[in-house]
Amino acid sequence: MYVSSCIKKIILVGLVVIFGINPILVYAETDFFPNATSVSTTEAQELDAVAVIQAGEPPARQLVAEPIVRVGLYKTVEAVVFTSDFVYEIWIDNTMRGVISPGEKTEVRYSSGVYMVKNEHFEFGSTSYIRLVPQEANSFFILTNYNRPVKGRGKINFNAYRGVFEYRYSPKSKLPYIINELPLNAYVQGVAETHDGAAPEYLKALSVAVRSYANALISKVPATEKRLFDVYATTVDQLYLGYNSESFMPRFVEAAQATAGEMVLYQGNPVITFYFSRSNGKTKNGSKDRPWLKAVEAKYDKGKKMLGHGIGMSNADAQQRAIKDEWGYAQILEYYYTSTTVERVF
Repeated sequence: MYVSSCIKKIILVGLVVIFGINPILVYAETDFFPNATSVSTTEAQELDAVAVIQAGEPPARQLVAEPIVRVGLYKTVEAVVFTSDFVYEIWIDNTMRGVISPGEKTEVRYSSGVYMVKNEHFEFGSTSYIRLVPQEANSFFILTNYNRPVKGRGKINFNAYRGVFEYRYSPKSKLPYIINELPLNAYVQGVAETHDGAAPEYLKALSVAVRSYANALISKVPATEKRLFDVYATTVDQLYLGYNSESFMPRFVEAAQATAGEMVLYQGNPVITFYFSRSNGKTKNGSKDRPWLKAVEAKYDKGKKMLGHGIGMSNADAQQRAIKDEWGYAQILEYYYTSTTVERVF
């Protein structure tokens, strides 16, 4: 027998008053009304509203799709040798032209307006740029003839990256650029802007700041390299070292995963979050059109020399706030970025 909307609401109130049942749980895919048909969109909204009122909480934020970020890895005149343990497809002009098998080395190069793709099974050219796209999520590739050591990071070559490989000529640089395209959370896991032994709450704060910063630059103007990509893989933006950094910094990866989808919001909108190494006891004001970037005291930096631009979060002071003041990551971020909140966006 069908149960009307009014009867449902009466039952709901009765359950709350008599048994103390949380109305949110009543409608969280339980079997309290096993004989009822699916409610309409209007009824569902009404029930959600009742649950929110009973719980005394604001409505949940509508989550968006996870952003995709394009990272400019490097430019080179040399051919690039690509390999992966996963299956990758070759796409040119929105058409799949071939498949690269796991472990198969493929060379891509550019000369006089022509892109060339070559491995032991095929060789062809095109006047359009090349994209190598994984068939499965979480795939990564290795650029075997690319050498990228980083001081203080052991004897690791940071030449492996998750997601899509794009090989594209840059009119600005007059050279081909290697571009890595991947989901924003995966990008954050590969950023190495601190040491892995830092306080957990600081690592979480930094991961949110990294995510917010990159998100603010996705598809924004003025464009990087004439809109070929969103961020550089260096400290011009953020030090992105990719897949090999994840094994070198597992605690930061844990922090990034724990805060997945979270950003810093001002008046409900994600904002850019500058951060730097250390202040001299006080951070600096940002531009007038970024009111969340106001100068604040950095008490653990007092008496020290400023390292960096001084705007936003002082990494050194933030670490001490986490250790000595036992601040959580949201409290840290909401202190350095005035009148903001930390919320999950996707």
